Amino acid sequence: MDIFATYAVNQDLENNGTWMEVGDAKFLIARSGNSAYAKMFSKDYDRNKRALERKDEAADKLAEKMMIKVIAKTVLLGWENVSYQGKPLEYSVENAEMLLTHRDFRAEIVKLADDFASFKAEKDAEDEKN
Repeated sequence: MDIFATYAVNQDLENNGTWMEVGDAKFLIARSGNSAYAKMFSKDYDRNKRALERKDEAADKLAEKMMIKVIAKTVLLGWENVSYQGKPLEYSVENAEMLLTHRDFRAEIVKLADDFASFKAEKDAEDEKN
């Protein structure tokens, strides 16, 4: 097995995103756990550690709010052809946070961000050939 061919990733795609299609929309998605994600998540966790350790409903809501903010700022980096309640919706971090409050949309974005194959170094070589 060639470890590079199997596991090497493109750091630029991981951190700056790659365009992915969902229906007729396109989303610029960075990989979960990218450097900005890890840094922001760690900072937010440390700042809210005491509140999160309570393990109550307030802690659950805080954790969800933190996750939405981190994903909006470090994973969901742009979009095209997105509407909300029938009206075109321009990309902004604030609009991303609003859309990510929808649990199933958030799950779709996380699934895309976790798709290892989308960030592989070998993918770049294949794309350049086509």
